[in-house]
Amino acid sequence: MKKKKKLLVGVTGGIGTGKTEVCKMLAKRGFKVLYSDLAAKNLYLTDKNLVKDIVKVFGKDILNYKGKINLPKFKEEIFKSKKNYETINKIVHPAVISYLKKEAKKSKFEIVIIESALLFESGFNKDLDYVITIYSNKKNRIDRLKLRDESSTNEVNHLMKFQMDDKSKMAMSDFVIVNNKKLSDLKIQVDFLSKILKALKT
Repeated sequence: MKKKKKLLVGVTGGIGTGKTEVCKMLAKRGFKVLYSDLAAKNLYLTDKNLVKDIVKVFGKDILNYKGKINLPKFKEEIFKSKKNYETINKIVHPAVISYLKKEAKKSKFEIVIIESALLFESGFNKDLDYVITIYSNKKNRIDRLKLRDESSTNEVNHLMKFQMDDKSKMAMSDFVIVNNKKLSDLKIQVDFLSKILKALKT
């Protein structure tokens, strides 16, 4: 018998929209979820070639005393300029995408959810069957990030400038979840979407 093709579904959205919350809900509803951020952090520790490429751009000062990437300093360098941001993404994205595709392939689950803030920017959407964008208005996003990361409004606005605008993401997506109300409202939308995804696989 021919092996059934896995369904790969991306979850994206701007910073503070609630991507992780949606993914946690999907995991509880029986889906395998992979997180791009966790994959990247794992590769920073294990992929020597990736680390070498990063050091070529930022120098050895980006490493801690153990010779590993200093993540807070690395993040600071990335968001110093658009040039830094684009340069590092060109290095990191291919490694992360390759890693996630391998992990998805290994999974026993028929539907694999992949959470990624930069799904479209990295071109990863081309490898996926469907894309879900989580949308939330700017005020809600800023409030969440202030609470979660103790960030200032200026810091949040600075990070937002580096990401693709919401309208473009939604136009390129197959599904959109609006996360502007209570958690109970979000759960209703995720329940509905879970049913659709399971129906698409049958």
